[in-house]
Amino acid sequence: MYTLTKQDVLSRLPRRPEDANKGTFGSVAAVAGSLAYRGAAALCVEGALRCGAGLVYLASVEPVVQLVLTRTPECCALPCRAEADGGIAREDAAALCERFAARPAVLLAGPGLGPADGRVMEALLGGEPAWKAAVLDADALNALAAKPFPLPAAAVLTPHPGEAARLLHTDVEKIQSDREGAARALAETYGCTAVLKGAGTLIAAPGEETLKNPTGNPGLARGGSGDVLAGMIAALLAQGLTPRDAAACGVWLHGAAADCCAARTSALTMLPHDILTFLPDVLRA
Repeated sequence: MYTLTKQDVLSRLPRRPEDANKGTFGSVAAVAGSLAYRGAAALCVEGALRCGAGLVYLASVEPVVQLVLTRTPECCALPCRAEADGGIAREDAAALCERFAARPAVLLAGPGLGPADGRVMEALLGGEPAWKAAVLDADALNALAAKPFPLPAAAVLTPHPGEAARLLHTDVEKIQSDREGAARALAETYGCTAVLKGAGTLIAAPGEETLKNPTGNPGLARGGSGDVLAGMIAALLAQGLTPRDAAACGVWLHGAAADCCAARTSALTMLPHDILTFLPDVLRA
C-alpha cells in the first residue's frame, strides 16, 4: 500500500493551456437531488465546477435546479419532472442518455436521489453506453448493491463503510477490520476504481497498488462531504485523468482543503461547503 504525497498529486493534475476553451476541459452530467434531499445536488455540482470541468450540467427536479442555480449560476440546467416520491421521473432520466450520446459526458450520479435511486440508475446505465466515465456515490451505490447493473469501463465508486458493506454483502465491522482487503474486493467485484472513504481513505483499482490518502480530519464526518468529493473526482475525469488518478487527486485535494479549513477555523465548526472555500488556497499553494 502506497501513501500519496503532494508531489504525486501535482504531477497528475491537468494543466490549463493558454489556448483552451470550455470544451477542452470536458463535461460533467450530475444526476442528483430530489425534493427531500436538495443540498446534495448543490454540493456535488459546485465540487465539479471548482475542480475545473468545462461544463457542468444538473439533471434534477425543478425545485432542486432552482436552488442550485441560485448558488452556482454557472451550472447548466436540465429540469426533470418529479414523480410522487419527489424523485426524478424515469422517462426524463432515460432521455439524458440520448442527450449526451453525441458528446459523452462524465456521469455523476447518486447524491440525494432518494427513493428514485433504482429507477433512475436503471434508466441511466441499463441500456446502451452513453457516458465517457461515471462516478457513483450515495444512493447510486445503494441501487447498485440492491440490483447490479453494467458500469462504464471508466467508473469510480465512492462508498463510505456502510455503503461498502452493502455492496459486498457483509457488515461494517468486517469492512473496518480489513479496509485494504475491502477496497480491493470492491475494485475486483465491480471491475472499477473504488474509493473507500474514512480515516485514511483508500483507492483501489484492479491489478494496481492500493493508495492511501494522508490528508483529511474528523471535520469531514458530516453529511455532504462525500457529495463535494464526488463532484471533484468527476471533474478530474472529465479533464482526461484516468479513474485511479482522478480518484487519488480528488481525495488528496479534498482532504487537504479540509485540513486548511480546520487549521483556520476548527474541525468542529467546519461544514462541507467550507471545503470549496479553502480549495483555491490548496491549489494555489
